[in-house]
Order: sequence, then C-alpha cells, then structure tokens
Amino acid sequence: MAVKTEDKLRDFYDRRHPAYNELVGHWRFLEETYRGGRRWFEQNIHRYHKEGDSEYAARLRRAYRFNHTKEVVELLQKYLFKGDVQRNIEEAPDVVKEFWKRATLTGLDIHQFMRQVSAGTSITGRVAIVVDNNFRAPVNEDGKVRPVSVAEASKQSYRIYAYMVSAKDILDYAWDDDGDGELLWIKLREVVRDDKDPHNCSGELSERVRLWTRDGWELYEEVEAEGYHYRGGRRYRNRRVELVESGEHNLGFVPVKLVDHTISEDPYRVPGLIDDVAYLDCAVANYLSNLDAIIQDQTFSQLAIPAQAIQSGDDMFQKVLEMGTKRVFVYDGGAGSTAKPEYLSPDPKQAGVIIDVINKIINEIYHTIGLAGERTKQDNAVGIDNSSGVAKAYDFERVNSLLLSKAQICQAAENWIVRAVLAWAKEEAPEYDLVTYPSTFDIASLNDELITAEALAKIDAPAEVRREQMRTIVDKIFPQLKEDLRAKLLDDIDDWLEGSDMPVAPTSVSSSDDKPVAAPNRQGEVTRTTYSNNAAKTTRAAISRATRRT
Repeated sequence: MAVKTEDKLRDFYDRRHPAYNELVGHWRFLEETYRGGRRWFEQNIHRYHKEGDSEYAARLRRAYRFNHTKEVVELLQKYLFKGDVQRNIEEAPDVVKEFWKRATLTGLDIHQFMRQVSAGTSITGRVAIVVDNNFRAPVNEDGKVRPVSVAEASKQSYRIYAYMVSAKDILDYAWDDDGDGELLWIKLREVVRDDKDPHNCSGELSERVRLWTRDGWELYEEVEAEGYHYRGGRRYRNRRVELVESGEHNLGFVPVKLVDHTISEDPYRVPGLIDDVAYLDCAVANYLSNLDAIIQDQTFSQLAIPAQAIQSGDDMFQKVLEMGTKRVFVYDGGAGSTAKPEYLSPDPKQAGVIIDVINKIINEIYHTIGLAGERTKQDNAVGIDNSSGVAKAYDFERVNSLLLSKAQICQAAENWIVRAVLAWAKEEAPEYDLVTYPSTFDIASLNDELITAEALAKIDAPAEVRREQMRTIVDKIFPQLKEDLRAKLLDDIDDWLEGSDMPVAPTSVSSSDDKPVAAPNRQGEVTRTTYSNNAAKTTRAAISRATRRT
C-alpha cells in the first residue's frame, strides 16, 4: 500500500496539463528573448555553412542585438498605462487601501504590480496571479489548526499580498465546467533557495509544487531516498515525493486567477504579443552577426601577390603579411612573369542584401502589431514614416482594439484581486467594481483636437457634440487638473453655446489676396496648419470664458 501511495504522489508531482510539454520550450524562448543577456547568444546564434569552431566562437563574442522584443512590449505598456486607472479610494475598505500601497512582498504598489502582470501576459500569453497571506495558523498536537484572535494575528505582522507566476511554472489545473467556470484546483511550481543561514546554508535551488484547491493548499517537495538508479549510464540517488506542508483557507474558491493577453476560450493555450515577434527578432540578431562577420573578414582589401615575389625567410614573409593586413592571396605568376601585386576589393553586395533584409524584418515586427508609426521609414537615422493618413488610422484602430482588450482583462483581474483580498480579510466585497481602466486610448495631439473643434464649428455641429469635444480638449490642456476645478470647468462647458450667436467658421480659408493658403493633398486632407490659427482662437475664447467664471 505504501508503494502505491508513493507511485500516486510521483504521478501527481510529474503530471502536466495537455499543452504544457508542447509549449514550455516556446515559453522559455520568449522569456529569454525578452530578457536578453549574453547567454542568449550562445543558444540562438547559429553557425553558417562551413564555419569553424574558432570563427564561430569569435563571432559569438562579437555578437550584439537591438532588443525589439522588449521594445514592442514596453511600447504597448506605455500606451496601456498612459491613461489614469480609476481606483475608488474613498469607498474602498481599509484592508484594500493598505494592499494597494504594498501589493507584493517586495513592496510594489498595485499599479507597479499590474504593469508586471500586463507585461507577463504580453510575453507568454498567460500568467497566474496568486493572492496569499504570510500568516500560518498554529497546529495542535492532533494536527488540527488552532483558531487565533485578530490581536494574535496582528502580532505576527499579518499581511495579504499577491505575486505573479509565469506560464512555464503553471503545471496543471482544472476548470469547473458544470458550475461557475472557475478553477477547481491548480498546481504551481515554486523555486526556493537554501539561504536562511549565511554560514551553514548550501545556497542550492530546489523546486517545489504547491496545490491550491477551493478549501486549502498543499506543498510537495522531492527529498532524497535510499538507493540509487541509473540513467544514461550515470548513477543518481533515488528521490521520493513528500507532502511537507498543508493548510486550509476555506475561501470557497481557488485564490489564483489566470490572466490572458487577449480574450480567449482556449483552456490551455493563449497567444501572446511576441509569439512571432521573438522569432523575427532572433532572425535579425543572426543577420546582424553575419553582417559583422562580413565586416570583420572583408572590410579591408586582400593582397594578391605572385609566389615568386616572396623571398625566402621569415622576416620577408612577415612583412608581406603586414602589407596585406594579415591576409595574403598567393598565386603562381609563372616563370618570368611580370605580374604585379595588387589589392582585391570585397564585393559590397552581400552586406547590402543583409541590411535590406534586416530593415524589412524590423519594419514587419512593428507593422504586425500596428506600431509602425513608432519607427521611421528604414531605421532611426533615415527619414520619417511616410505612410498615408488612412494607413495610420487603420494602424491606430488595430492598436486601440488591442489596448482596449488588455484594459478590460486587467480591470477584471484587478477587481478579482480586490475580492480575494477582502475574502482573506473575512470582509464583504462590494457589489460594484472599485477599479476602472480607461475605455479609449486616443493618441491624438492637442493640435488634432483643435482642428476637429474648428471643423465642428465650420459645419455648425450640434451644441452637445461641440461640448463633448471641448471636454476632451480640457483634459489634454490640463491633464493634472484637480477634481473640483475640473468639475467647475465641465459645468461651464455644459452652459457653453446656450443662447449664444457664436459665428460659424468660414467654409474656406484664403489669404489677403484671395488665394488658397493650402491645397488638399492626395488623401483629400487639408494641411493642418491651415486651420490652426482659427481653431486656436475659437478654443482659447471658450476656455477663457470658462476659466473666468471659475
């Protein structure tokens, strides 16, 4: 019976969910490509045809890359968290306020922690958020948990915190398909280090597996056992799986939330932002390394000299090598030949082809996610992006859709965290959400808004439409405005245009000699500077009236 129990524990410890073995290598590659470092080159810079060991080792030492994978993730983070995340501090319970200040054991606040979660979902597509506490209830001699008072718990520095688990450490889980669609249980891997005692600790890393259920948790670890076994011709000490710790939380739900990059119905696999970007980035790094090899080997011309012209003796041969910049091509000039030494210039077409391919791949990296506007036409030093306004509008719509999806996911995750914190604290959760993420990620500049406002006045748009536009302009002019002053300005905007005979903007803009100032471009748009002065006057007048009343 004991052997069967050990076999079951071993099966439980080693079991993975159906897609894990297929995807774990992919997840590791994505994380390593995002993180970078010198070790990445050893695993991802490939040999090219007929390259020797010494040449390959030298090329690895010289290898470099621009981390486009990380830049793509950070660009999306910049837009996602550019707007204000509204957290209802006034109506939030005290335990939630304290948690928002220090959401993790390392002291990160909730905003920093959610940025970490959002970046994790962009990298691997799915991460897990665990809400736990650092209090461990004492156990009686009979193995039952002894209840403690709030005062006793406070003496132990009771804290509720959250932490993120990467996709490669989410080993297995099951959903409640017949109920609310929440987790039935989840198995997570933890990596710990023996470092408590600075003098006697081993400093070694070890893996543990923690099982979370709706009622409690269990912690399993591999420990050494008697005997040895052989694998691959080597002898290893036997190890067995033991339950080292367990406890009950009685929350009624698993305090773990799976957070995805995009909304998906797939129970095990969710695509990430850099699923394809990382492989394109790897190709760019390899092409850059090949380009570096061409520069190192072919930048300097090679000396071609008849063999008959080289006199015997080591000193003469060394001088010829110095003349040929360490490379000499020797050929038979023939008896009595008058052939003269000459330098052979390398063919620059090879490097040109590689540079063109690199630029094309980099452009596709940013274009596939709608961030091509962040890059210039070829690279950071050549020209500007001359995409049409229509093309940029479509790019923005794609990015805005992605940002809105991530904002909704982050909002749902953060509100779940609030409910989990209140559940740990044995307090009732409010019926409404305490956290709201932005619903739009408009990146239009103030000048664009002024042009829009002037155009609305030009067509004599309804008053409420123009008021709504003015509210947007106020937010862009005064992004850090206090709430009370902002409320007064918005009240003035509500009264704006009521009963006023505000002149409508002219239908065309002309100079003093009745000639058009700007002609429509090929997209049928008018140059922005055409309307900037009139728009600025119209808007300044409205804001001035609102400010004076305030």
